[in-house]
Amino acid sequence: METSTTEESKTPLNNEGLAEKLVSLRSKLYEKAKKEPNYRFYALYDRIYRTDTLFSAYQRVKRNGGSAGIDGVSFKEIESLEMGHVGFLLQLQKELQEKKYRASPVKRVYIPKSNGKLRPLGIPTIRDRVVQMATLLILEPIFEADFLDCSYGFRPNRSAHNALGEIRGKVEIGYRFIYDADLEGYFDSIPRENLMLCLKKRVTDRSVLKLISLWLESPIVEPNEKGGDKTTKTGKGTPQGGVISPLLSNLYLHYFDKVFHGKGGPYHTMNARLVRYADDFVVLAKYEILELKRFMFQVDRN
Repeated sequence: METSTTEESKTPLNNEGLAEKLVSLRSKLYEKAKKEPNYRFYALYDRIYRTDTLFSAYQRVKRNGGSAGIDGVSFKEIESLEMGHVGFLLQLQKELQEKKYRASPVKRVYIPKSNGKLRPLGIPTIRDRVVQMATLLILEPIFEADFLDCSYGFRPNRSAHNALGEIRGKVEIGYRFIYDADLEGYFDSIPRENLMLCLKKRVTDRSVLKLISLWLESPIVEPNEKGGDKTTKTGKGTPQGGVISPLLSNLYLHYFDKVFHGKGGPYHTMNARLVRYADDFVVLAKYEILELKRFMFQVDRN
């Protein structure tokens, strides 16, 4: 299968290692979304289980590494099967095509943060990570066409280093008053109904929306105090660790970005500037503004 190793000049997408036809499809989706900001995409599901999409998704998931999910199945085990990863992907393709695919529970582990606290991390099975990645490869171009330049976290060809450079540049031209906010527990607190409404503004394909609902509603399995496992279901949030979660979290906060830059928002009314990296963001101003402090307090509280 031919792959692309160069970045498309027309789009800001990272197409490294993807099949040529998939690169072309992603470029077309991006251009369509960019030209028609109110267009709602209705025929995407069959692109997710295309052979080139699934094979490209598997390669990206494998390159990202990570441990096995709740089923204990590793890449080594998949590739030791009689037909290797090809058979694994063909079976997955069949399940998706026949709409028999079901998401597995998510394994939760806790990793230490720099402040000494523990951060919950959800680990989907490799099977679910591949389908999430395939879905990401199709949805990402659509939402990348919408996302604003102030957003840097978990986006192709953007990084924390770029965000810091933007902040430094603003300080150098006089934006000396800096307000910082970190939405603690953001991933676990996103209202799912509102998130789905955000998705539906661009995607009307019910099969794609159902896939995302399956992942959002997947039970979480973690160790209990007695040495066994406990299974819980939550009514909100998107698990940190899911392949699709960063895109969904950016999508939800995209509407905050739009309010900030809207006609009555701080960008116009207070000459303020926003730099956001996922759920951590900085607002800069040229002088101290009481209304901006109140705005930031409201954001932090909500």
